[in-house]
Amino acid sequence: MERITLDGMARTLASTFLLLSLSAPLTAMAAEGPPVSVGTAPAVALPAPPPPLSAAPDCPLPEKKKAESEFVWELDPYYSEVSLHIPLTDEPIPEFADVGEFQVYRKLFVDSLVPRFMLVEAAVMPLPLTGVALKRYAPDFYRGFNVGTSNLNLLQSVTAGFQEPYAFSIFLGDMVSFVRPGEDKVCSNKGYMGYMLSYSNQHIKRNVLIPDHNVEAEWKAKGDRIFKEDKLSWSFRIGAKVHQNPDIANTLYLGFRRNHLDFNSGSLGFLSNSDLNIRWDFSARNGRLLRQEYVFGKKYPIKSWRVAFKMEVGIIWEDPAIYTGPLHDKDFQNVTAVLRPNIEF
Repeated sequence: MERITLDGMARTLASTFLLLSLSAPLTAMAAEGPPVSVGTAPAVALPAPPPPLSAAPDCPLPEKKKAESEFVWELDPYYSEVSLHIPLTDEPIPEFADVGEFQVYRKLFVDSLVPRFMLVEAAVMPLPLTGVALKRYAPDFYRGFNVGTSNLNLLQSVTAGFQEPYAFSIFLGDMVSFVRPGEDKVCSNKGYMGYMLSYSNQHIKRNVLIPDHNVEAEWKAKGDRIFKEDKLSWSFRIGAKVHQNPDIANTLYLGFRRNHLDFNSGSLGFLSNSDLNIRWDFSARNGRLLRQEYVFGKKYPIKSWRVAFKMEVGIIWEDPAIYTGPLHDKDFQNVTAVLRPNIEF
């Protein structure tokens, strides 16, 4: 009797263990979710979760305009140039409309600490080159412009003030573009501030070309705002100039230029419709003042013709120590008169 009871208990334990083993998978499946189908009942699909907020929007964001290279040229009897503006980042050139000069200077100064644009420029000085050519190839014609028995020559006065016949420059810094609502955009309407390196292989001394590889390194702020009724240009620079020719003094210089034209304003004001150009050159060796240039001009606009007649007058003073050796003249003329008639459109 006892043996039969033990066998029954063994069978009971085995049956219980088997039921528990079969029920474990079913319990896990129930915890995960309903089965795909039960008997002949149709499958019940779970709804898809909503897309996250970062999914592609119905309206795509506008594509940001990237900066592009620009080719700019300018023609002037005294200074003509062609330049290529190359962006160093994808940021477009900022556009300023009706912004004061000092706000522009502040913006350019802060951004020029990390250059965002590069400018490559080739410049030529047509009238100074003409004076050089006339003095060399037509000396009698050139001497015909002497005034009395003095050393004043009108052709020299018209072409004075430029120490190179041409130059090649590279600029690194910041740039802004000037626009005015209702007017077409002008490519040359730019403001610059940064660092410039210039090179030339000739030097002009009183309309005579002298072989000289020279390099200028400067910090410069420059701008041109040219619109239908008014124009404003400015330039401020400080730098150093090194000459390969040992008979020409190396210098440190400081210069300022401002040029204003307004067809709706008169010419009586000092800064209205006027030009101002000042430059000082100091010896890099001992700081001695070697050269001074002061030029002032007035413009007389004719609104109906959209032109302005301009006359600039001034003086250039040079210390004899600026030239040594064969270039040093015993009868050195310290002062050169400046006379620049021009027409501005």
